[in-house]
Amino acid sequence: MFIKRLFLVIIITAASVDLIGCRGEAATSKQTPRPQPGVSVVGSGRNTNQASLASRHARPLRRDTPHDVFLSAYNNPEEGISIRYPRNYSLEEGDVQEHSFFLKRQEDLDAEQPGAALLATVLIPEDGYPNTTFEHGSLQLVVNEAGTEKECREISLVGSAANSAKTTTIHGVVFRWSERESKTAGTRVLDRAYAGYSQGSCYEFLLTLAAEEAPDPDGFKKPADTVKIMRQLEKIVSSAQISTKSATPPAEISEEAADRL
Repeated sequence: MFIKRLFLVIIITAASVDLIGCRGEAATSKQTPRPQPGVSVVGSGRNTNQASLASRHARPLRRDTPHDVFLSAYNNPEEGISIRYPRNYSLEEGDVQEHSFFLKRQEDLDAEQPGAALLATVLIPEDGYPNTTFEHGSLQLVVNEAGTEKECREISLVGSAANSAKTTTIHGVVFRWSERESKTAGTRVLDRAYAGYSQGSCYEFLLTLAAEEAPDPDGFKKPADTVKIMRQLEKIVSSAQISTKSATPPAEISEEAADRL
């Protein structure tokens, strides 16, 4: 009887061990297998790493430089010329509206240079250099299709500056220029003229800068830095792009001409 009971206990114990072993194997099979050393796991982690690596080597999107953001452009395709100037400067196309001692008007050009046309005038704001002796700064763009290349070179000679004339090349076009300084009514005036010949036309830049000659006795105004201000006008000249002139659009047919057709 004792032997039968002992045999029964052994059988029950053996069955319990087998059952526990099966459950352990089932639980182990449900766990995610660990990756073996040296083998990369294919999944979102790899894609993220690749995207991160690509972003490091990707070039940033091209944006306008600060220099370009603060510039405006004047383009005259009929005359084949364009310039860029600071956005805070003002620009007048054609003849100027105000009478100014420092500015050329179309009637002045008609008397001095028959055939010349005033295309545009760029003006530095009156408050562009506050608390200084600055009074006026301007650049005028003129084109003359009537003269020759020799006459164009002579236009660049301001006053008796024939011996001090200089040359500069702007985007393939040679410009001759000279300047003079004068004083009038307590104001120091600096005039500079550029002239370049291209496409059968003479392109001119007339630069004028004026500042009070005597400093403010009360000390509220500092002497204007005329060299720095003139450099700003020089940058406008150096931005000039001369291209092939576009064809002039045909004029509208008048009513009389239409009736004759």
